[in-house]
Amino acid sequence: MRTENMTKLGKLDTIYQELAQRIRSGFYVQGQRLPTENSLCSEFSASRPTISRALAKLRSEGIISSTQGSGHYLMAQENEPARASLQHEVQIFGILSPRMEENESGFLFEQIFKSIASLSQQFNFDLIWNGVMTLGAGATRQAVLNKIDHVIERYLRSNVKGVFFIPIEFHPYATEINQLILNKLDRDGLGVVLLDSDVVSWPERSRWDLIGIDNVAAGQEVTTYLLNKQPRRIDFLCERFSANTVNMRKMGYRLALLEAGMVPQVSWEHEGNVGDSDFIEQLLESGAQDIVCANDFTAMKLLSACGQNGRKINVVGFDDNEYSALLGIPLTTYKQPFNDIARHAVFTMLDRLQYPDSAGRHLQINGELIIRASCRWRDE
Repeated sequence: MRTENMTKLGKLDTIYQELAQRIRSGFYVQGQRLPTENSLCSEFSASRPTISRALAKLRSEGIISSTQGSGHYLMAQENEPARASLQHEVQIFGILSPRMEENESGFLFEQIFKSIASLSQQFNFDLIWNGVMTLGAGATRQAVLNKIDHVIERYLRSNVKGVFFIPIEFHPYATEINQLILNKLDRDGLGVVLLDSDVVSWPERSRWDLIGIDNVAAGQEVTTYLLNKQPRRIDFLCERFSANTVNMRKMGYRLALLEAGMVPQVSWEHEGNVGDSDFIEQLLESGAQDIVCANDFTAMKLLSACGQNGRKINVVGFDDNEYSALLGIPLTTYKQPFNDIARHAVFTMLDRLQYPDSAGRHLQINGELIIRASCRWRDE
């Protein structure tokens, strides 16, 4: 299920623009049958009349045709030859994913990159991975910028037209560095689609296209599951200098507590080095028993530490990485829809290159809560 940021657009206009954008980008092709109205209702969380009006608007503009009992079909457009020519031209896209060190986020982003690459033939593009880099935990601000500048210059020489950018995290100057990178990409005329995280703190929104999950809703859902209709203390655990997505998950965590009649306490929110045994011991000694972790690897480290000293806790994470189901205590987690994120990232990039002056789009995609044994003590 997917929901647009509709602060400025009504739901009807949002659905119409999303369908029109898919058609422009080639996501739907001439003569193809569009998804059924019931499918679109589910995808956009909209009523049948709203979907019908959005389709009627496309039909009135000669973009689709409708046959009772058969469905809705994309019609040939007057500018189809020009669009076909554009689609036959192979575009070159690049990835820019600077990491401070090898860590858990590498798995998550690799899955998205692989999913993007799998679409290259369908959407007629090549994908260059030179920008997937590990900078080193002690890298200075200037060292980071120098390495990224070098990658961008290589992309320009390779005729890259657009960059999928995952903002840097776990660096004290991350906000400034990300903005300087975006300024350079913009000056060089490269299209940009942000993946996973924005470069400003929620609820602010940057002007760049962004594709990712609804982190506030995800944080709220996992916390509500832990609460199990029994209002009580729930803790939140993350690393220092985490991405903006973590702050959004924390906001969802707070909202769930408030909805349950609980007042979130600062002492329930923990930020530190999860690999530090003293830090974990302090966390557990504080009375934490039900813990929302910012991601799966944080949760895995916590479960390992607790297993070593016989502690029983309830833990949930985010992402559903490849090891989450293989732990001694399989991890309950919020699964990222990698394929959906990749698909929408690609046709958002194609649309950005074709319509560079259009307003930035923020597409939030719902994931899925995967229930496993790491919350087995919840009902005891």
